[in-house]
Amino acid sequence: MRITNGRLRAGLPAVALGLLLAGCQTPPADRPLTSEVPEPPSFVTPPETCQATAVRFGLGLRISQQLLEEMRQRSGARVARTVLATEAADPAQDMTRLNVQVEPTGRVVGAYCG
Repeated sequence: MRITNGRLRAGLPAVALGLLLAGCQTPPADRPLTSEVPEPPSFVTPPETCQATAVRFGLGLRISQQLLEEMRQRSGARVARTVLATEAADPAQDMTRLNVQVEPTGRVVGAYCG
């Protein structure tokens, strides 16, 4: 206890004690889960393979980055790339990859997964 200017300063320790006791309160009890609780959101699983038939709309069009991305999304593929129609197929097969076959002029002539 301090005496300042002839007054007793007992209020400060009382406030500190009150704050200390307020921090020691127990948290409220958990409620049991009931059927009223909504289910957690479900996530859509990505397709395991791409569907090349879904990109027929692009045949005959000039390839662009936007067209390639739209074709990738419609097919469900993870990645898409362009390959020249005259190139041999890549031996490394990835069934989540869309391969868009283009002519040297940039016109889409085919698509396959792998």
